[in-house]
Amino acid sequence: MVPSDLSQDGGGGGFWAERDDFQLLQQSAGLEEDSWHEAGEELETEDAQALWEALARTGTTLQSFGPGRSLAFVLRQVRTQDEDVPYAELLQRLRPFRFLVVMRPDGYLVSALTGRPLQRMWKGRVELRGGRLMVGTFEVGAFYRDKGGVFYTVDDSLSQPGAMVGELGLERDWFNAALDGGGDALGEMAQALAHFVNDPIRSLEGLEQLPSAVAALIASSPDYFARYSALPVQEQIREAARLATHLMMLYGSAAGTATRIGTAGTKLPVLSLSAEGALAIEQVAVPVGATAAAVGTGAGAVYVLMESTKDPGEGGGAQASGTAKGAGGGFKPFVEGNFRENLARLTGRMPEDAHAHHVFPRALEKNFKEAGINIHDPRFGTWWERSSHLKKAHDYTQRWREFLFRRPPPSFEQILQFGRELAREYGFQVNY
Repeated sequence: MVPSDLSQDGGGGGFWAERDDFQLLQQSAGLEEDSWHEAGEELETEDAQALWEALARTGTTLQSFGPGRSLAFVLRQVRTQDEDVPYAELLQRLRPFRFLVVMRPDGYLVSALTGRPLQRMWKGRVELRGGRLMVGTFEVGAFYRDKGGVFYTVDDSLSQPGAMVGELGLERDWFNAALDGGGDALGEMAQALAHFVNDPIRSLEGLEQLPSAVAALIASSPDYFARYSALPVQEQIREAARLATHLMMLYGSAAGTATRIGTAGTKLPVLSLSAEGALAIEQVAVPVGATAAAVGTGAGAVYVLMESTKDPGEGGGAQASGTAKGAGGGFKPFVEGNFRENLARLTGRMPEDAHAHHVFPRALEKNFKEAGINIHDPRFGTWWERSSHLKKAHDYTQRWREFLFRRPPPSFEQILQFGRELAREYGFQVNY
């Protein structure tokens, strides 16, 4: 059975009646018909892997963006669970997608199953907030539950609606929406990123102009970063758009949630870039204390390693962020005594007229630790001109004290964002 709205879409009821939800999804995602999984056949893990590879090779248009996200979610679920799925159960798993929508890179909410555009929200204005690409209250690439034109967040299983995030306007732009969607999702993504990339990216600080997971991925691959930083700004934007589109399509977000590894011998699927920009995933044993950016949710998430706890030259630690390698050596343990040296390795300089400043003040270290932040991580450090630092340090710490002790307590992302805002106000740069 297919969604009721399909009989009202262009193409004719007879055409759609020939295809069940999974066949329709493969078609809507843009897969060539000779790569489709046959109707009625059990979806084995090898089949899911083959479809995943076909999807990764398929160019993403605006029309296929929503269904591509849905197909990637279903296939990732099968591959992660490593269990064959009977076809009847596969169709059952697709039922929730009839009521889900996805935010596209051009600002349209679209059907997750067919890609049919519903309405352009907030005039399609894409903003970079907290490392995430947002259109109003909607994150690009995320799923939302549609309840009669009112939209809600959903949990990792996509079954339980959460908070309301918006609704369709009174004037639904059906005609223009129906004409939209034939463009290139990569092109739309590049146009969105062009609003945020104001200067050529030549340093780690410059990566702040990109979505957080894209920035972490580039920074964690020193050979690629050396090539990327030498590109003209237009090519940098297109490359970042390619990576962002890939992450959103297959994992649902271009932003990563920082996770501190607390168990010895933890193995994670780690995403990396070759010097030429090819993406790869491999299982990596991550050392205790390392931080990884989780892209995606649940068991299907992948990780970008962001820091190391030990200088690789001393042995016993993985180079979990190529940023240190690219800046002239590995990091030492992230403790106060190594802070200035690690910051110098991260930034590639040690100015004589500046202090090594903790973006998150040492006087409030306990509070930041409770929020999951190691203040001695060099990414959370910066060079602050000496005389200005001496004059303003007390006032700066007081601003943080007032911010942290408000109710309700600020979230991890809000703390990071407040640090960026204070940096602009006090006249120094941040490295995260």
